Amino acid sequence: MIWLKTTTFALCLLAPCLAFPACEDGSERFDDDGSDSDSDSDSDSDSDTDVDSDSDSDGDVDTENNYCDCPQVGGASAGDLAKSANFCDNETTVSTSLYSTSPSPQSGRDSIESMGTNDCLVKKHGCEMFALSTGPVGQEDPNSATGTEFGSDGMAYVENDPLPPYQGYDPTSSSAYASCDVNQLRLSLHAPDNAEGFSFDFLFASAEYPEWVDMGYNDAFYAIMEYEGLNGGQPTNISFDDNENEVEVDVNFFENPTHPCNEAGSGWEPGADSGSTGWLRTSWPVAGGASFDLTFSIHDEGDCVWDSIVFIDNFQWLGDPVEGGTTPIE
Repeated sequence: MIWLKTTTFALCLLAPCLAFPACEDGSERFDDDGSDSDSDSDSDSDSDTDVDSDSDSDGDVDTENNYCDCPQVGGASAGDLAKSANFCDNETTVSTSLYSTSPSPQSGRDSIESMGTNDCLVKKHGCEMFALSTGPVGQEDPNSATGTEFGSDGMAYVENDPLPPYQGYDPTSSSAYASCDVNQLRLSLHAPDNAEGFSFDFLFASAEYPEWVDMGYNDAFYAIMEYEGLNGGQPTNISFDDNENEVEVDVNFFENPTHPCNEAGSGWEPGADSGSTGWLRTSWPVAGGASFDLTFSIHDEGDCVWDSIVFIDNFQWLGDPVEGGTTPIE
């Protein structure tokens, strides 16, 4: 069943560790109290310029104490979420903001180390990753969702699907349906002069598996890029499979036996009538010195129940030529 939109709700939060301009609409979505003391576009103090975002400039992986999200324990502000996924540098992360259609969405996002009793839903980099969910992060049974977890009657905050007009370099072929519980983190980024692209790791899980596979309207995760060098700046989803399926239960990666994920104890495992894509990596080209926006977006579609979640970590600037795409990783 598809429920219609009746109203929307936007939430703006502060991001205390980055430098931000004010919202265009006058709301307090951004904060401007952070700075990088050595002004070198990285999060350490060695006056170098990183491309690999591992807190140095040699392309290797440092010990955890050198990651910009260490130490960090939780946090659901825009700045906390960005930092936990390695969006660290004040000169490359220009601003962050949050948006939701739920009246009390704070429980639907958090910075965490892991979820469950498994070795799959675990941070990929540094000390933490972040989760965006269409229900409370850490709920025991996503299949028991009633649509009221965010403090509404489950029907009051429905809006249009945030499906972008482009998927990669092609116009979007999917149909948009009514959706609710939209949860988004938006980042404005400025690439280092020597960057040729970027990548991030993510895992999408959903309680719509297996009963809603191939139903045509499913909860979805989009990574929406707005960049003048890509479709003239039009919003473009850059995370999809080789058949141009966006990331939801019909995507080729979902519960694919060639790259299994043990989700035990999280509520997102097949034994709990859920499942996941396992860890994936999206890489995309961008010109050195370019500015662009990147929005991580998840939503319930066609209903306000059967929740879904995305975990995001390990953002990196890439110094070698990049061919856009999404592939499984261990």
